[in-house]
Amino acid sequence: MTMVDERLYQEENQVSLKELKLDSNNVRFRHNNSLLNEKQMEDWLYDEEDVKLLIKQILRDRKIQQPIYVVEDGHGKYIVKEGNRRTVALRRIDYDIKAGKIQGFQKNHFEVVPVHILQGTDHQIKVFLGQIHVSGHKEWDAVNKASVIYDLVENYGDSIESVAEELGMTKGKVDNYHAAFKATEKYGKRFPEDKNYVPKFSYFMELYQSKVLKNWLYEDPSNLDYFIDLVRKNKLEATYKGPRKLAKIIATPNPLRAKALAVLDEENGDIEKAFSTIIDYKTRSGGVWSDVKKIQSVLDKASYDEFILAVEDPEKLELLEELIEKAEKMRREIFILKRGGSET
Repeated sequence: MTMVDERLYQEENQVSLKELKLDSNNVRFRHNNSLLNEKQMEDWLYDEEDVKLLIKQILRDRKIQQPIYVVEDGHGKYIVKEGNRRTVALRRIDYDIKAGKIQGFQKNHFEVVPVHILQGTDHQIKVFLGQIHVSGHKEWDAVNKASVIYDLVENYGDSIESVAEELGMTKGKVDNYHAAFKATEKYGKRFPEDKNYVPKFSYFMELYQSKVLKNWLYEDPSNLDYFIDLVRKNKLEATYKGPRKLAKIIATPNPLRAKALAVLDEENGDIEKAFSTIIDYKTRSGGVWSDVKKIQSVLDKASYDEFILAVEDPEKLELLEELIEKAEKMRREIFILKRGGSET
């Protein structure tokens, strides 16, 4: 297991802002299938991340509050491993000061930046970033957390147990993150034409967080391929609700489950139509079971006097016998359905 501490980086150094390079391997850019250049990364972070609020904070404090961690690139530059957003904010501020758009600062106020230079291996640095963003106080989105966990397991050979220990997480949670991102990568390899596949991770995270669906995958691993096809064909809602409705369908006994899945597999089928099959059935059959509950309630209230009436009136006893016979028949039919529809 790799332990990360202050020996991973030097004391604070002062470097020129111009010497900092954004990290093209940053997990925020994982959804792009090709590497972005410096300007593309800066524009993406400025547009997609909340850099504008960070700019206001830096201007108010007249400095950055959180350190920037970098590695030397061997050519006199430093690649930012932690602090890409702060770097973009500092660049925009420095540009606006020099352009006269921001007053109250000397033109060179932000030209020099305090950084910590990381000295460890790529693996140590990956764990270090994970401790900050996966289980630390500056949490990434779930897909970015999963990306780090996936890299530690698949690219560095860490076990689920060691990653859990390194990042201070439960083994089950790490396992779910890893499995979900691995399935996302499988989706991306199967459909390379989907250039923005990583956000599909949310479907797979729901898949592995559901006990019902995890058991469904365990029973038949090919069900993962089926689920991937559902995602690709947009048959699941564009939210967490789609996989959750699928879980309810899978948990439904046959033959209703098979009927709902058949609707889902139709060319124009989707999870909403399939789920409606179950809801409609339960709505239609609700009256029968409501009446059964009423009968049960009435029988619970039966008194000794009613028993005397049945002794004196044979038709009442016959009525009770018919009720018992029909109840037994219903129970047999239900047991047959639970066994898969066969009496043998």
